[in-house]
Amino acid sequence: MNIKINNIPGFIQAEIEQLQSKLSPLLKKNMKYGFFSTVLIGFSIINLFFLLFKNESIPISKIALGIYALVGAVGFALLKENKHNKREIVIMSQKFMLERIKNSSYLTDARKSNYFKRVNEHPLTAMNVFFEFLAEEQQWKNKSSHPE
Repeated sequence: MNIKINNIPGFIQAEIEQLQSKLSPLLKKNMKYGFFSTVLIGFSIINLFFLLFKNESIPISKIALGIYALVGAVGFALLKENKHNKREIVIMSQKFMLERIKNSSYLTDARKSNYFKRVNEHPLTAMNVFFEFLAEEQQWKNKSSHPE
């Protein structure tokens, strides 16, 4: 679950770890739902196919059809919950980024509002914008700790 990339600076890695710690319960649940939904849907579709189309000699059991249909329905329900959890993960990560930007004491309000706007308008690139924000904040931290 932990992302370790060698090219990421330590200050960005620390923020990623904080974000992961907040999202880890949902991420674990999401992975389980995704796996089980795929297995249940696949199992159901394959068995329904063989029961309906490849089984000419044995009469079709309505109970077996019902069970396979129910298994498929549970699989699709888990898939829907998985999609809902993905949206929740995006919302939580976006809230984390916006809160972190808002609480920065190194950037001006104009720069913060610029990052705020970019994160809200382009959610697909929000992580890149957040990394950009962290890099700029780190530059200001370095400048303030090393006056020339």
